[in-house]
Amino acid sequence: MSPLRNRGWILPSLIIVLALIVAGLGSAWAALIILALGFAGITAFHLVHLYRLQRWTTSSQEHYVPPPEGIGVWGDTLAALSRRERQRVAFQTMQRRTIEQFYRMAEALPDGVIVLDKHCRIEWANVRAQQWLVLDLGKDRGQSLGNLVRMPEFLRFLTDGEDADVASPDDEAVQTQQQELQQRALVIPAASDAGKVLALQQAPFGQGGRLLLVRDVTQYEAAARLRREFTASVSHELKTPLTVIVGFLETLQETPMSSMSESSRAHYFDLMQTQASGMQRLVDDLLTLSDLESGTRNKEEEWFATTPWLQSLQQQTQALSQGKHIVTLTLPKEETLVHGVHDELASAFTNLLTNAVRYTPEGGKIELSWVIDSKGRGIFTVCDTGIGIAAEHLPRLTERFYRVDRGRSRASGGTGLGLAIVKHVLLHHDGELTVNSQIGKGSAFSVVLPAARVRLVR
Repeated sequence: MSPLRNRGWILPSLIIVLALIVAGLGSAWAALIILALGFAGITAFHLVHLYRLQRWTTSSQEHYVPPPEGIGVWGDTLAALSRRERQRVAFQTMQRRTIEQFYRMAEALPDGVIVLDKHCRIEWANVRAQQWLVLDLGKDRGQSLGNLVRMPEFLRFLTDGEDADVASPDDEAVQTQQQELQQRALVIPAASDAGKVLALQQAPFGQGGRLLLVRDVTQYEAAARLRREFTASVSHELKTPLTVIVGFLETLQETPMSSMSESSRAHYFDLMQTQASGMQRLVDDLLTLSDLESGTRNKEEEWFATTPWLQSLQQQTQALSQGKHIVTLTLPKEETLVHGVHDELASAFTNLLTNAVRYTPEGGKIELSWVIDSKGRGIFTVCDTGIGIAAEHLPRLTERFYRVDRGRSRASGGTGLGLAIVKHVLLHHDGELTVNSQIGKGSAFSVVLPAARVRLVR
């Protein structure tokens, strides 16, 4: 027997022994009275402790309140109960802290998190998930998520995992289904912003519940769209000249040499050479753009003088124009130096000048200028009196293969990559490109280099 049980029989044993002694002395009534009073006192002792224990167990305890103290066997019993209560409270406190830490971590995540029960009812959601799916946890807790996000594809996405939720987790087939469920993602537009795209994934969580993860994939979707458009554009740009070249080759192959004049053959070869040169320019621009976008440049930056460089660009522009335009250059009185990769900056500036020649009618003016503003920045500007660009096209000019007028751009020999190359060159040189244009009046493209890359020669 345990010490607690032995201690509980001490007082009753003493009372019985005392009553037997009194009875042996010939006083039976006194012995009975001693027994009655003794056991009445013992009963009262236990009733008092039971009453105190009952009051403690039925009282509302928002915070930990220790059990009442006792004496005798109740002292040991209540002490053991107090130890167990402290252990229970400590365990609950640890659980509460774990849950609070989980919520804090979920709030810190860049993704949305929603905890669902086995019936897809909302148990908890972090702020991002509430914002993106237009939920209010205070009102929507306990509501079915399928009733709040009304999209047929979303409802199918939720119901895909119901079989895996209700089946035994030890089933190998169910485990496989749960793994597939975690890998499957649904892409939907955000309810709060039509321009935002969300990817949803779900995973088993808790007792038959699920964890729904919501991620903003707007940039990834935009990148995927650009890749698709890029592939389609490259294919289209290469298909036209290849079709021309293949057509002329078939003509030359099928036509007897004796029946074809020398001038006709020369004409065919000239056209094929033109198309091949166009493809070569396209490939060169693609390689240049790939090198700029890869971020693995091995070219060293250096300080170089701007005056002879810009004068050389003016001469190149005049040669490209073939005397059809008036090309002028305005330079500051003091010589300046620019810090950067000479070849990359030359490529960017050349693309701007080439565009000015292509889209300026014969007899128009092309003005080149290089100035140092009050902030010490270097600004290179190409102004032309060309056809101009409508305002709605300006934000997309630096996109790859974006053309204001596709037919006219191809006729002028452009690849559609020039301004994309300019953008990436300027990104590497901490610069920016500004464009001002009006239909029928011309355009002004300005390259702004930061003061840290420009130096005056005193």
